Amino acid sequence: MKKLVILVLLVPMVALTMISCDADMRSNLAGFMGGFNSNVYADAGLIVANTAQAEAAAAAVATIGTGAGAPDVIGGTNNDSLGLDLTVPTGAEKMLAPQPKDKQDKLKDNLADAFNSKTQKDKLLDDLKTPVTDNDQKKAAKGTVLVVNQALEDLKTKLTGNPELGAALEKLKLPEIDTDDDLTQGDMLSLQLMTDLIANTVKTLKEIGDTGSGTKGLEGVTGDKLEANKTKVLSIIDDALFAAEVAEQISGSGSIDFTGQINLGDLMDGLGDKGTRSRGESVELTEAGDFIGIINDLAPEIVSLMGITYNKGTSEFKYSESTYKSFLLNQQVYRSSIEQVLKMKKLGKLEKSEITKLDFDLSTLIKYSLAVVLTEHHDFWVDEADEDKSPHTRTKASAIILNYLNTNQKLGLGTLETTDTLDQPDAIDNFDYARWPAFLESKGKDYYKAILENIIEINRLGGIAQLTEQLEDFRDNTTDGFDSWFDGLKD
Repeated sequence: MKKLVILVLLVPMVALTMISCDADMRSNLAGFMGGFNSNVYADAGLIVANTAQAEAAAAAVATIGTGAGAPDVIGGTNNDSLGLDLTVPTGAEKMLAPQPKDKQDKLKDNLADAFNSKTQKDKLLDDLKTPVTDNDQKKAAKGTVLVVNQALEDLKTKLTGNPELGAALEKLKLPEIDTDDDLTQGDMLSLQLMTDLIANTVKTLKEIGDTGSGTKGLEGVTGDKLEANKTKVLSIIDDALFAAEVAEQISGSGSIDFTGQINLGDLMDGLGDKGTRSRGESVELTEAGDFIGIINDLAPEIVSLMGITYNKGTSEFKYSESTYKSFLLNQQVYRSSIEQVLKMKKLGKLEKSEITKLDFDLSTLIKYSLAVVLTEHHDFWVDEADEDKSPHTRTKASAIILNYLNTNQKLGLGTLETTDTLDQPDAIDNFDYARWPAFLESKGKDYYKAILENIIEINRLGGIAQLTEQLEDFRDNTTDGFDSWFDGLKD
């Protein structure tokens, strides 16, 4: 299991080495906005597809940070745009202001209308790939991330009545953006939704924590207060679900039918290390017959979403830095939003039936696992860069993934065989995967157990009962389960 975690691109394999169920339990579940059929007449060119709703949604998104919605100029040393009196982070000149509720609702309506058919959705997603050229928007994107991340740190210190919530909200932090980064309209949309989400969360938590008898605001937010204000908690959950759903579509992961390509009954008899053997820094696939077809189907699709393509002329993989960064941003938004949903549901003691927009299924579990692996890998790259004290001169995180693919080209091409071996690439600029297990260990057992608990809860809400039993056994088995895996990182 430890060696599998090193293979960042084997996301389906990593996620599914913990999955087992009877073949008759297989499902082909569609995720949010992913189950709409195309119009065969429009596809054949016999009629002109109506894309008015998509165009209206794209126009609304294009105004984010421009015109009447121009980004706030951050002046002085303090900023309260998100409802908190924050010390302005270094480098933050502008930020996307939280939208008033009527504009938030209008934006959501536009997006929901556009996503109501495959034709409209495809048109909108294509429009959202439009590059951002306005310098003020780029400055606002950079400043928004800096201020949002600062706000989440501030929330952690102020939620003294509920440290668990503070720690959970801190995980909403976003990857940093520079003004020279290539951004798309889709990126601006994700940042606006996150800005609105944080501002709404702060406002709602203040209302929940205001007892009217001396203890006011964030310090007054307790578990009992959250449980007593379920309607307010539900509003936070709805915002987070919407942000996750949009991020899923923008990143492209919503286009992959994970469950339709995975035969769960063929994978394993239980949890553990079956299917591969480690040999030094390599992984042999001799016994991975059950996995090969799944990896070959899914790996090329995931690689493509990252902006990585294969150049037949040079026989090498190449990548688009802007596509990779956009994919990463939206994977982080997806992961953190899902985690906020789960935490607020738990703290508010809400049942699934009380959350009308909750539509988790097995696909959600796999996409969440994908987002976790990719964002943890990026954190590893940042951690290594910080260790070398030169984060802006280090090889880009996407180049690290590219190096792995060029070392193991059959993985990215989807042509693996059981006779193949997946090898760890040579170090690039002192970036060495040998430190990956130590990085995982440094975050602590509780950090990764919380991720496992999220996976269990996602599956419990819409997956397979037998799988929940397997995952809980992996969590609780003290001799050959989660504890054993974590302790093995030291080896």
